[in-house]
Amino acid sequence: SITEELAQLWARSGTIKEGAEEPIKYPLNDDIQIARVAQFFALVQGNPVLAKEDYLTFLKEYLLDEAESLVDDEDVEEIEFIQHLREEYTYSFSDIVSELDFPRCFLETQQDDPMRILARLPIRIYITTSYHDFVEKELQAAGKNPRSRLCFWNGKPDNLLPVHEPDSQYIASVNNPLVYHLLGMEQYPSSMVLSEDDYLEFLWELASDRESLREGTTTISSRSRPNSIIPEYLRNAINDSSLLVLGYRLQDWDLKAVLHGLLKADELTTRKGVSTAIHIDLEKQQLVNDEIQAGNYLRAYFERAKFEVRFEESDQFLNNLWQQYQKIVLGVKGT
Repeated sequence: SITEELAQLWARSGTIKEGAEEPIKYPLNDDIQIARVAQFFALVQGNPVLAKEDYLTFLKEYLLDEAESLVDDEDVEEIEFIQHLREEYTYSFSDIVSELDFPRCFLETQQDDPMRILARLPIRIYITTSYHDFVEKELQAAGKNPRSRLCFWNGKPDNLLPVHEPDSQYIASVNNPLVYHLLGMEQYPSSMVLSEDDYLEFLWELASDRESLREGTTTISSRSRPNSIIPEYLRNAINDSSLLVLGYRLQDWDLKAVLHGLLKADELTTRKGVSTAIHIDLEKQQLVNDEIQAGNYLRAYFERAKFEVRFEESDQFLNNLWQQYQKIVLGVKGT
């Protein structure tokens, strides 16, 4: 997968530690697991935030290198444009993706971009484990006005922009949807859940937060948070809405964070939402040896949380969903 490829490339390119003459590279053979690579680089740097900033820099350089490899040597204008992007240090990875108009893979296929489909559907709340604002950009392109929020699992960032501040008066709607970044945002590297330690602390903080809500008390920690990590309006939306989980693999830490941190099975059994689904393509799951037994196990595992499991690619599912939605909308308009 692209995640494993990026992890391996980052591991092999290494991280630059102040005072060292050469990059320090990841020394183990499990370099396809990005959480472990991030864990090592955080130890090397002696500061997890530096490792996260290093990862973001790596992503930008990787994307620009890829873009440069696709350009004809005689296309001087495009080469100069890419060089300009390299020199714009204030640009985020998301900004560069947008400037380069990536991904371009869907231009050569019959399928629509799945992110574009999600942006056009009548959805009020998007919960993403991405650090980047791809969802927001697609929503804006669809004529909507999204609001971005992030989870304060390790405290509110000191440099939090006013546009990302919590707003108790804000009510998400189809035209003004919420995009909630569960694992942080690249604008605030300290908020990113990237290494194994980050994921473990994230799950611990959510578990402690949940327990304090059950007891009707406030969580007391070294950060002295006065409020719940997951806003009340988001908890209510999860209980009152249909949920659709897309784009994960069984071994992903992101999926563990969603299922064991945000969507606890014992708390979903009485939820009001219907027709929930999780989409897993078993053919692309490295941990699966027997697809039939794996399918039976996953159905039983997710059934207690009222999840319907479908074994297909997310892209194909979304394209089918979009076609069905269009038929319904056209049918309603025709009556």
